Amino acid sequence: MVVTQDRALPAATRRASAAVAAAGVSSFALLYAPQPVLPQLAGAFRLDPGSASLAIGVATTALAVSVLPLAWLAGVAGRRRVILWSVLVSAVIGLLLPLAPSFPVLLAMRAVQGVAVAGFAGVAAAYLADRLGTARLPGAVGAMIAGNTMGGMLGRLGAGFAADPLGWHGALLAVASVALL
Repeated sequence: MVVTQDRALPAATRRASAAVAAAGVSSFALLYAPQPVLPQLAGAFRLDPGSASLAIGVATTALAVSVLPLAWLAGVAGRRRVILWSVLVSAVIGLLLPLAPSFPVLLAMRAVQGVAVAGFAGVAAAYLADRLGTARLPGAVGAMIAGNTMGGMLGRLGAGFAADPLGWHGALLAVASVALL
């Protein structure tokens, strides 16, 4: 029986690592998807390029400010629950971004999205430590970091490639749809 349990642990480690990596891809794709469409946002909302870049800055600032409070909340409400809500809320906001009627509304939505991403970013490593213990933690955290990095890259590339045929609305919708999956 000990052999069966030893075999089950690596499978559980792989599942937890894959889930957190996928959440990282989703979260960071959503966080950085607006970056390649900033010129289109500037044109659509009649902004200068510096003002359009607030679409990134507001979200990353909200993430930075929210990490510690959400880490505390996860200690109370449960890390898994905070991660699940984080990914779901950030994806739903991503689906709604193309409907923003004005740039201030878009910025408010991006701030909420940044807070949601903070729920993942601030809690995932602690969740993995709780779930896997210290022996399997380094590989799982490596998978999480790889997912975060891939997400940032795929969000930018996906929105960038989709922007020409679909416009900024369609590009953000495409990234959010994939992130939700």
